[in-house]
Amino acid sequence: MAVLLQSVNRKKVDILKSNDILSVLQASSMLQFESIQKICVEMIVHQWLTILTCLQTMVTAEELDLITLYHKAQALALWEFSHVRETDAFLELPVGYLQKYLGNDGLNTTEGEFEVFEAGLCWLQDKLEERKECVLRILDCIRFADIPLSDIKTMLLYPIISENTDYVQILQCIICIKEGKNPEEMFCIAESEAQTSRDSLDADGKILLDKEEDSMSKQKKAEQCKCSSKKPKVQLYDERVKVLNNCCFCRISVEEAITPVCDSELAVETSIAMDDIHDKDHVQFSTGTIAIARRLLSTPSRALPLFPCIVGHKRDRTGFRQRDSNDEIGCEKVTVDGKPYLIYFQEGTTQHLVPFLHLSKANEGPLEPTGYKVIFKGQDLYMIGGEYLLGYGNWNQSIWKYDLIREMWNFETSIATPRRHHSVCCLEDDIYIIGGFGRHRVIMDSVEKYNVGTKCWSRCASLPHNLYSAACCAYKGQIFVFGPQVYFYDPSSDKWFIMPEAALPPGIAFNCAMPHGEWIYLTGTYFRELVRFSPHFSVTDVDGRNSRFETLGYFCHNTSNTCLVHNVIYSFSTDEDGNMYVEAYSITEGMFSVLWNGHSNTEDSNGVSDFSPKHSIGCFPLIKY
Repeated sequence: MAVLLQSVNRKKVDILKSNDILSVLQASSMLQFESIQKICVEMIVHQWLTILTCLQTMVTAEELDLITLYHKAQALALWEFSHVRETDAFLELPVGYLQKYLGNDGLNTTEGEFEVFEAGLCWLQDKLEERKECVLRILDCIRFADIPLSDIKTMLLYPIISENTDYVQILQCIICIKEGKNPEEMFCIAESEAQTSRDSLDADGKILLDKEEDSMSKQKKAEQCKCSSKKPKVQLYDERVKVLNNCCFCRISVEEAITPVCDSELAVETSIAMDDIHDKDHVQFSTGTIAIARRLLSTPSRALPLFPCIVGHKRDRTGFRQRDSNDEIGCEKVTVDGKPYLIYFQEGTTQHLVPFLHLSKANEGPLEPTGYKVIFKGQDLYMIGGEYLLGYGNWNQSIWKYDLIREMWNFETSIATPRRHHSVCCLEDDIYIIGGFGRHRVIMDSVEKYNVGTKCWSRCASLPHNLYSAACCAYKGQIFVFGPQVYFYDPSSDKWFIMPEAALPPGIAFNCAMPHGEWIYLTGTYFRELVRFSPHFSVTDVDGRNSRFETLGYFCHNTSNTCLVHNVIYSFSTDEDGNMYVEAYSITEGMFSVLWNGHSNTEDSNGVSDFSPKHSIGCFPLIKY
């Protein structure tokens, strides 16, 4: 309130001096001080939004219905999950917000789904007495279809799980299903035990059991009774197994201890013969438990919101006319010059191009630089190198960074050695700048790396061969570069190695490399082939020769710009007549398809004039929450 009152009498108010800018935002929103609210939002986005404050901002923005601020805070929280989960703000989240956060499909889990379980466990243990009934809500956030069996078995060792029979049963049922067993074929749990599970799970508020089960006829229960066959029912808990012979008709109950041994084998110390127990019937589950387990396993896998993105050009609304020097009067040749833009391809019911961001820093020189590169790392865009006027030594020596969340350009550093048409790739926190043309048009073999954390440059071992515009990628902790031969760099030893039996076919030069699984997929500017390379083993080609390269097929047009998004390789191409094409290859289906085609003059191009056909400035997956 003090800040709001000051704003009435003063033209400028230093909102950041307030102890809590979110409180100022709340007050200005409630009392409709729109100018102060706008200033608060801008300051939060540009100066105050960090890993420590993103969750508080996200909750407040949703309460105040500030959609843009909410999406920016959420994007930071989702992307930086591994760090956000360690903050105090995470432990203070209300259960509804926690479940919404951990259950988001775009959660960036760097260590798999077990990381989500550990985060939820920390939240539970922070206020255990208040939150112990929320365990099932935490389990609902985990993608059990993607978690290894070993991790699920590890979950059973945590006291908050092992001390609750219902949670143990749910996880064991999931293990049973993932092992390929049918839980419905196990013995039905005793009715009294099922009622106990039913009460506990209903209290958790996450399941409704089938009411028809309670009204099951006695005749049907008798058909399920195993007493007549003298087969004891077995129920497995964390460290104890019960042998039950509890029937609603005979009213006989027997319980004896069993010692579990490795690999779920049971050493039974009981008067009942082991031969009477079927090997596969060691665990019994209630109908409700099976329903929960199947529901948890049916949750779709997480997928980061990635879009195929390219650096192309977008014409101005008005454009301008440029006369060719050889044109005769009355035969004016019209060309439309465009600005460099980040463009992504939107799939869905309508497939179209979306010019997303003007690369304004590329227009600060006399011309757009030649041979500069744009890469994406996390939520940051980097523009590196290039030469403004060829032959005049006018180099772009600045590296600019654009923060997608804050929507700001910032000067990052100066490039150590001026160059153009170089190759760039990222490995962990390092950006590697490889080869290219240097001063006096000399093709370089030098390699430098820049650490975005320490903001320091380091010189790496030189390439075995001078290269420019070569395909490169990071693969399993190493840098692979495709020149006349295949080279790979080991950062730990700072050495380059030549891959044996990996000479490139003559006349082929790759400009894009995309790692996926055990393969690296390759394309080039002046041909249509899609090739994959194996770093681990050789394959037999059509002529019966052993090679590490395998041709998978052909795109319809030259693959000047390609990128890999999930399991699909996208190709952006522009022909000599200005026609543009977006094609795709599905790795899982092995199918090529043309997704979109258009021209700069057509309405559906949204003003896009080309996809940088001469030189791949940048083509990569764009993370857009």
